[in-house]
Amino acid sequence: MSQSNLLHFLAPNSRLAPDVTFQVTPSSSTTPVTIPAHKCFLATASSVFDKMFFESDNSRGQGTVIEVKNIEEKVFRMFLNHIYGKELVLEELADVPSAIGLFQLMEQYDIVELKEQILARIKSQKVEKDNYVTIVNLVGQCEDHSEGKDVLQSMVSSYLQETLGMSLSKLTMFMTEHGGMDGQAMVSVLGMVGKMVGKVSGGKGDSKEVEMFINGMEDMVITGTKDKVIMGTEDKPLPYIPPHRRQIESVDSSIESGDQE
Repeated sequence: MSQSNLLHFLAPNSRLAPDVTFQVTPSSSTTPVTIPAHKCFLATASSVFDKMFFESDNSRGQGTVIEVKNIEEKVFRMFLNHIYGKELVLEELADVPSAIGLFQLMEQYDIVELKEQILARIKSQKVEKDNYVTIVNLVGQCEDHSEGKDVLQSMVSSYLQETLGMSLSKLTMFMTEHGGMDGQAMVSVLGMVGKMVGKVSGGKGDSKEVEMFINGMEDMVITGTKDKVIMGTEDKPLPYIPPHRRQIESVDSSIESGDQE
């Protein structure tokens, strides 16, 4: 069939009734968007869809609803239109979330022809203060063995290296300035910093203090004891705090009051 005919089947007045429905829910909403499609076209483009629709007794002869989470409607429609024959314009992937969302769909449904180009598009983006938290949260949304996750982690690690070096005082200020991360995202970032620290030979100076700081922060996030965090001052960086402590008091106030447990 020609490209225009395939795209025409997605129109509301198409003579070929859809037999599968996608419920697409973006990360910013709890209300899904309903997008109809056709099993035959999806199965032709993807072995994953083919197995899902025609090698499973449960799906034969009946409608199918597929949930798609943490993907924007615009990105999913780009993915679906590509399956139906529309040329994908990579320049329309304006930001990292859009590119990684499309890559995840291509990866999940084993549509391989554009994966490398989309990865290159992601790599061409730059991590900055304004999009840092968004990209870190994307890392947590990716599957563990996803190539997209590896690329995002590499981008964040490079940003951390450029911004922090191995200075604990910079790390404390960095964590304060780049707020908005949930516990999972914070542990992910601390893990990346930990890998950077592991490359420093000798474990001396700031690198050792950073490692101790990371261990304490990870323990508190994982065990849910992070009631309050007040970072140390630039000239008196925060020391390691055992995981049973429920608060981190600022170094200055601790020294003045002498009330540390």
